[in-house]
Amino acid sequence: MDEKIGFGCSLKNMFVGVVKPEAYMKNGQSGKTWHAVMVVLGMSIILYLFTFWLPYNKLFGNGRLARTVDEAVKDFALSNDGFYYEGRYQWSDDENMTYILVDTSIKDSSAKEIESLRKENVYTTVFVVTGAEILSMENGRMSTIKAKDLYEALNEVYHASSFGKQDILDIINKWDTPVLTALYIGNVIGGIIKTFWVSFIVAIVGLIVSSALKLKVSLGAVYRAALYIRSLWYPILLLISTYVWPAKKTLMTLTFMICAAYMFMAIYRYNAQNPGELRGKATMLSSSQPPNL
Repeated sequence: MDEKIGFGCSLKNMFVGVVKPEAYMKNGQSGKTWHAVMVVLGMSIILYLFTFWLPYNKLFGNGRLARTVDEAVKDFALSNDGFYYEGRYQWSDDENMTYILVDTSIKDSSAKEIESLRKENVYTTVFVVTGAEILSMENGRMSTIKAKDLYEALNEVYHASSFGKQDILDIINKWDTPVLTALYIGNVIGGIIKTFWVSFIVAIVGLIVSSALKLKVSLGAVYRAALYIRSLWYPILLLISTYVWPAKKTLMTLTFMICAAYMFMAIYRYNAQNPGELRGKATMLSSSQPPNL
């Protein structure tokens, strides 16, 4: 089958392939590579719009993150004299893996409370904000950021004598949407790269299947077919993990298994419906005689 099929037909075959897997192999054999690339790009843009941009923008965009911080955090200030926080804040997760303490009445890292946290080693990760520094302890290793150093770094950019809660809220309001947009674009690019890579592995599965069936299939053909298979099933299962069943690792493993199964069915059924097309070159090779020496 030498005649190339158009973009519309290739796109239709991506969905038809759910019930007729041979349509994926038709795309691989007769479709153009740039059609598959355009599908990967378009599906990634749409997919991460629903799995990243919309849910995170709903939580953090348009001033929501600043409002959440405003409601959760009391007044605080950072100046050349150190940190000030109204009251005391402490939090730990349900599994007691992470612990956060904000108490600016503590002036140095040798305080009894911090020493006890360090020695008990109950938590995997500990963050402590005192009047003079921010301490992080992870798996027994401690690092420190001095309040004075942080103030000087901010002062070089914003030129203020002190930084309070409202200053931070203003910064959040200024950057929340640009940061979300940058992260969305990063997710799209990362998704495209991941699709190309995983599809290559699925294509290798296709070559193994074709070899087992004694068929002659090019890497380009099975790779184009794999791109269409992955571009349909990965979004479906990622949407399920985002909105229905938050078992992403399990669903991503299931995605690969489904893609591999469809690759097998695509080659097997395409060969059954187009007898001889995938065997021609293989038959010629197998029937050729070794040269007389």
